Amino acid sequence: MPRPSPMVARLGFILAVLIVWEAFARLSSVSPILIAPPSAILWQVVRIIAGISTVPDFYVHAWVTLRELIVAYAITAIAGVGLGLTFASSKVIGDAFEPILLTLYAIPKVILYPLVVLMLGVGLLPKIVFGVMVGIFVVIFNTAAGVRQVEPSYLRLAHALGYRRAQIFFKVILPAAAPTILAGLRLGFGYTIIGVVTAELLVINAGFGFLIDWASFNYFTPQLYALIVLTLGIGVIGNSLFSILERRWVR
Repeated sequence: MPRPSPMVARLGFILAVLIVWEAFARLSSVSPILIAPPSAILWQVVRIIAGISTVPDFYVHAWVTLRELIVAYAITAIAGVGLGLTFASSKVIGDAFEPILLTLYAIPKVILYPLVVLMLGVGLLPKIVFGVMVGIFVVIFNTAAGVRQVEPSYLRLAHALGYRRAQIFFKVILPAAAPTILAGLRLGFGYTIIGVVTAELLVINAGFGFLIDWASFNYFTPQLYALIVLTLGIGVIGNSLFSILERRWVR
């Protein structure tokens, strides 16, 4: 008997979870304020996208979050890869600063957000900064690890062939380190989303975080779940794009 493909197994698992969830929400005595059935959540997602939901100004707030995310992730990716390459290419700089970064990485970023708000206010900038703070470390570490894991024999061969420094970087180091760097960029995207939305939840004035808090405060449970699903959808789309990029790079 042929084994099912991973995609079929994944879809089957998701479908089974949704069926159990629907049955539990419909048949159990749990309050509908606490849990909404998937069918109601899906209906709210459709209504929100169509602009006929009770959710206020969805696309205005969605654009706020997307704008914050785009800027925060652009900074995260560019600065993270740049710093990772710097630390990997210079042993002195790496040895001097990586322990500091590891210490900062271990600190729960949420305890620093009041300082960010105190210094930058409550507009877009502190949310962008917080998104970068949460997402940049994994990009730095993965980039540095990817460069350091390049086989020394590749570098020796490139030197023997007379490659210049720039040629070695673009034709040997970067292609060899690309899978690890892309993995770091993918993780960094997810962490940046977490940082941005967390910041919006802490300073409730705009964005998906504002809408999620609005639905929670008013006990609009189906809308709350639907907004969470839509927020997760951003991460799923980003992850899918990175998967496509990785597959094409590997080819």
